[in-house]
Amino acid sequence: MLEPTKEPVKPSSIFPTSSPLQGRSTLCAQSYATVSQAALVIRWDWCILNEQVLKGGGQRRRVSLGAALLQNPQLLILDEPTVGVDPVLRAKIWQHLVEIVKGGQVSVIITTHYIEEARQANMVGLMRNGRLLAEANPEAIIKQHNAATLESAFLQLCEDSDQMGSQDSSQCPAHADNLSPDNLKDECREPILGKNKSPTSDAPKLKADWRVKTRHVIPKWRNITALTIKTMVRMRRNPGSLCFQFLLPVIQICLMCLCIGGDPKGIGVAVVNNETSSSAYSRTFLSFLDNTSVYQVDVSHSAAFEGVRNGEYWGVIEFGENFTSFLTKRMFQPRVSKEVVEGGSVHVWLDLTNRQIGMMLQKKLHEAFQAFVESMMGSQAYLVSVPIKFEEPIYGSQNTTFTTFVTPGAVLSITFYLAVGLTALSFVLERKEGLLDRCWVAGVSSLETMLAHLFSQLLVISVQIILLLLFILLVFKGVSGISFGLVISSAIDDEQSANQAALGVFYPNLIISGVIWPVECIPYPLRYLSLVLPQTYASEALRCIMYRGWGLSRMMVWRGFAVTLGWNTFFLMLATIILKLRT
Repeated sequence: MLEPTKEPVKPSSIFPTSSPLQGRSTLCAQSYATVSQAALVIRWDWCILNEQVLKGGGQRRRVSLGAALLQNPQLLILDEPTVGVDPVLRAKIWQHLVEIVKGGQVSVIITTHYIEEARQANMVGLMRNGRLLAEANPEAIIKQHNAATLESAFLQLCEDSDQMGSQDSSQCPAHADNLSPDNLKDECREPILGKNKSPTSDAPKLKADWRVKTRHVIPKWRNITALTIKTMVRMRRNPGSLCFQFLLPVIQICLMCLCIGGDPKGIGVAVVNNETSSSAYSRTFLSFLDNTSVYQVDVSHSAAFEGVRNGEYWGVIEFGENFTSFLTKRMFQPRVSKEVVEGGSVHVWLDLTNRQIGMMLQKKLHEAFQAFVESMMGSQAYLVSVPIKFEEPIYGSQNTTFTTFVTPGAVLSITFYLAVGLTALSFVLERKEGLLDRCWVAGVSSLETMLAHLFSQLLVISVQIILLLLFILLVFKGVSGISFGLVISSAIDDEQSANQAALGVFYPNLIISGVIWPVECIPYPLRYLSLVLPQTYASEALRCIMYRGWGLSRMMVWRGFAVTLGWNTFFLMLATIILKLRT
């Protein structure tokens, strides 16, 4: 809260620079005097610079006027600045405007519906229904109409306008019946002012180029700094949303590691064991089956298949009556009949509608049988082992899960699309709130605006990535997401379309970029498309870093960085071009 009797608060406590677009960290004497004067004019002792407190329209109008006065502009355009303020403050505002105009510092164009306060202006234009009734010095208008006040003169002008309109209506041309209502209105309407003036055709025709021209080509760091601070201030006003954005990547990656790629638990399997002996090989084999993953249910043959058809079980394991004797013959006799081979086999029927569960059951059964054979054969287990021996993996481990494969790509996808969501609405909301137009009026270029959003959002995405994993590659991927979000935000005007565009790109990129399934499994036409996506080579590079320990000297690693950097540059250039064309 600013007290009028005390020294006004320096602008650095309101905004870290001397004005919203000057970017100076050191307050000069002239700027300090400007702030002091503006604070006294709009009486900031009543205005608390807090968005939660500035609820009244009058308070907001005063703060907006103070922000305009801080700029020291050569031309000041004010739209009803005294509406909603008390009479004392209204008089102070007009007094200040008259003083700065008399000092030759600024020209002021002001609109107001308080007619009498306009009497303080050097030139006043009185309008009604979009028509200019008079434009002259206020005292001259009052004297011309022998009125006591400017409001009385305006009333006389309105009455004259109504009378003139009635006369024009009665003097419409004879062919008025053939005219449309719009043409009739234009035919009969004549302006009150300028009746005796020369036709407009005699006046020289002027050509105006209304295209906005950039004041500078090279970005100015003070503008970028001020815009970055502005964006950070807007973020700081929503601490809950900011904390959620910081924690969301950690929550998502934890859920991904916990819920994706693990082995199913408690999968029901029907067991049909026709052997009754407690020492039968079938019971020994079942004891080696992982009971945490496979839940064994002893049922009859008919009940087992009926349960699978009803969705109660995922498979059926059946042992013959002479499974133990037939299996012994198979292991120790050189030649056996087909009946012995059939009776000494474990028969399995699976429900393969869920491929992951089916593959897990096959794996568990093979592991259980291998352990069973090794326990039965002892030192001679090699005689019945498969003649293909898998040695220790060069990279990874024997028990590598699907989670290991999907984690690097998932981390990059989370980083990329969180950055997209963070920036996809940036320009949309600023355009909706009018902040973007203020930046253009202040002379900020589209490139400066783009860089400011990039730097401010980069801080948020960096905190997210620090909480995730490797900093360098993920920051690059976060920049790609920010850049792509800026492309969406600069090309789209409303929030709903921006969200739909961001979500519409998410799933195709996730599916064909090798994040959840190897690129080698994709058909060739789509594989070529997959190789040019932002996340394909980046995911491969991150896997090489995490699981192989490779550095930038390897082509598969630096290629991921190069492709990501190329996409960053392309997205930023595209967003800048779109924003420049649209403004």
